[in-house]
Amino acid sequence: MFKPINTVQPLSKSDYKDQSDELRLTLLTQQVALSKEKKPVILVLAGDDRSGRHETINTLMGWLDPRFIRVNAYGPYVSPDETKPFFWRFWQDLPGAGRIGIYLREWTSTSIVQYLNGEISEDNLTKRTEHIRQFEKTLCDDGALIIKIWLHLSKESHQQRLLDARNTAFFDPKDELALQNYEQALTVIDSVLEATNSPSSSWHIIQADDPAQRDIVAGKAIARQIEHWLDSQAPTTATTPPPSLNDYNILDAIDLSKSIDKKIYKDHLAELQEQLRGLMKQVYKKGLSIICVFEGTDAAGKGGAIRRLVATLDAGQYRIIPVAKPNDEEYAHHYLWRFWRNIPDNGMMTIFDRSWYGRVLVERVEEFARDDEWQRAYAEINDFEKQLADHGVLIKKFWLHIDQDEQLKRFKAREQTPHKMHKITDEDYRNRKKWPQYHQAIHDMVTQTDTDHARWTLISAQDKKYARTAVLQSLIDLLEANITD
Repeated sequence: MFKPINTVQPLSKSDYKDQSDELRLTLLTQQVALSKEKKPVILVLAGDDRSGRHETINTLMGWLDPRFIRVNAYGPYVSPDETKPFFWRFWQDLPGAGRIGIYLREWTSTSIVQYLNGEISEDNLTKRTEHIRQFEKTLCDDGALIIKIWLHLSKESHQQRLLDARNTAFFDPKDELALQNYEQALTVIDSVLEATNSPSSSWHIIQADDPAQRDIVAGKAIARQIEHWLDSQAPTTATTPPPSLNDYNILDAIDLSKSIDKKIYKDHLAELQEQLRGLMKQVYKKGLSIICVFEGTDAAGKGGAIRRLVATLDAGQYRIIPVAKPNDEEYAHHYLWRFWRNIPDNGMMTIFDRSWYGRVLVERVEEFARDDEWQRAYAEINDFEKQLADHGVLIKKFWLHIDQDEQLKRFKAREQTPHKMHKITDEDYRNRKKWPQYHQAIHDMVTQTDTDHARWTLISAQDKKYARTAVLQSLIDLLEANITD
């Protein structure tokens, strides 16, 4: 990625003023156009030590309207084993549609620093770069513009800036160590930038020896990429064919005749709840975290199963996240954004009543998402769950299933039960008319996202009591397999 640095003539004050005035007008005009777009702009400003990243950001903030920009500057991780997965804090700060997010010390430079400081191994750095590629691809595929700039400083300039800062408040002894390891660091940086370079999110390497030249070249690179992006905004087409319809469906293999004797249900449920309560104490003590995903046919009893699951647990140890249609803020972000915001801390459990799988179910069937959007969602979801699992999150995914006759019976019962009337809507009946399409979408969802680290458990919910005990038993099995003394 890096080429030999040639001596650059410093930019004169008059030339800098002329070019910066022109750039400012260009960028402000583009910013107005960006505010009308439905997707965000993500600007990564990274670079070598002493390369002037902060100064360049300050220059950009002086050129642009700060009301529509957020600068996200991150300090170092306390340790690589934080209570949340690595990308969690970056997802938190993703800009909404029409906004610009500037990132300082982002996912790539943080990974490089962690490796150079010995906090992560070479294997972990390789895995991290794979996740970086997928993270950026996920955002770009969704329509976001990612601009990545790396400010590169020659060793001589680094040495001079270190000397200039030595007797000031800006001096940091770590800079001397960085200078001593300049060549080693440059090799690692070059390798990581090469590994995370792609047509949709390529790196712009900018020489930073002269501050005026640095800021002008960076500004021009940003303006060029925004102009190209604005000119090319159009819905993308599907890159993979949709799953084909076939006679076999995995849901047909669920034995809907399963039930539990009413006489033993109450005692058996109490035993399972007590067992889960004990395991959750160990979960808290060992700092594990759990995610339970509940999906299922309308009226299959997800809410009832969740209530029995948490009935005897410490209310401070779990959160239930009911997922409905995205609000305006959520709709302005990538569909995974609102789920990243609810990842549990260590020792905690988060239960999603419906989830990110809406992308490949209701959004697919009801055509709220384009074909290319829901088709690529399988890979995006698998990567999301893999990152959670790599961090140590235990993931349990339930599909509760009933047949059409049982569903209609429960719809009618809801209409006659005062405390359940709010659960039934015209939309529920409309969805019944698309049973075959949902049937196929569920099959595709399960077969394409059932992984070793996040397995689906398909449960017959014709008998609600059986389903509730089956959910408890399945979660207990997962915890027992992962809790060691």
